[in-house]
Amino acid sequence: MIYKYHVVLLKEQVIINDKYYQADNKPDNEEFKKLVNQYDADEVVLNTICDDELESIDKEHIDINSL
Repeated sequence: MIYKYHVVLLKEQVIINDKYYQADNKPDNEEFKKLVNQYDADEVVLNTICDDELESIDKEHIDINSL
């Protein structure tokens, strides 16, 4: 099974949980909100594996205050 998205949940700069999602199941704001509430995270990072030759990773910090 190949994953394209990796969500990292942090609290006080410590990873408390992470989740993997397939390409056809990109997490949205509702999913981020659910995870923040479930794990009491204070930071969320979405890592996306790019479709380039190197399979580089785009890192995006999610603004949890706007969820």
